[in-house]
Amino acid sequence: MADDTPVREAALFGGFGGHVSVTDGRYVYMRACANPYNQPLHEHTLMPTHMRGRFTPAELKGAELVPPFPFTKDVPLLKVPGHALSNPYSFGTLLFDLHTDPGQEHPLLDDALELRMATLLTRQLRTADAPLEQYERLGLPPTGPVTSAHLLARAQKPQADAALQPAPRPEDFPTGPLSVHVPLRDLLAHPEAAAVLRDHFAALLDGPLAQRALDLTLLQIAALAIGLLPTDRLHAIATRLASINTVCR
Repeated sequence: MADDTPVREAALFGGFGGHVSVTDGRYVYMRACANPYNQPLHEHTLMPTHMRGRFTPAELKGAELVPPFPFTKDVPLLKVPGHALSNPYSFGTLLFDLHTDPGQEHPLLDDALELRMATLLTRQLRTADAPLEQYERLGLPPTGPVTSAHLLARAQKPQADAALQPAPRPEDFPTGPLSVHVPLRDLLAHPEAAAVLRDHFAALLDGPLAQRALDLTLLQIAALAIGLLPTDRLHAIATRLASINTVCR
């Protein structure tokens, strides 16, 4: 670090269930999931705990014991359905030039460059013995060459553009005792409201985020868990909650 001498071809980085990214020092390639469901996605662990607490029994109901990875010293692992805190599909696959755009504000559309960086990313995943399901989630080949058929930046540009739009405004949504303006805890305590939420994002309610977000409103959750509660879904929930308010009057 003292004299900036190169020590590796590339660096792989990212967060669980988010973009899987690679940089060669000049370019940054942020690979989003290939489908809007951000699946398949599992946690592999021998320590079923989150940062703020243990896995709940509900989270562990779908657990299974699976064969070890090459780096787990022949120890099998618990494979548990995973829940990401955001959905990278909402932002799309992004490619940046750190020399001309150090703030990463202007994504590139360059098929030849993306092919090189996607190849670099795939090579790093293979070196790290990434789970096979990650290749499926990202739309990359677990074996063989990366080809132009695997590129995503151009196809996902609409998501990248949409992500730049302003966040939903509170004044655009109806108010009331059951609305997107009240804490999640209050909505879950009302059977009809809870049913509405489960219709629209059951996976979020069954994951660890729900327990962390009980005191947040749906508007706040939408801002926190980007992509999991998009604006159109938020409006649909608001409309149904408003109809419950009307019936209860």
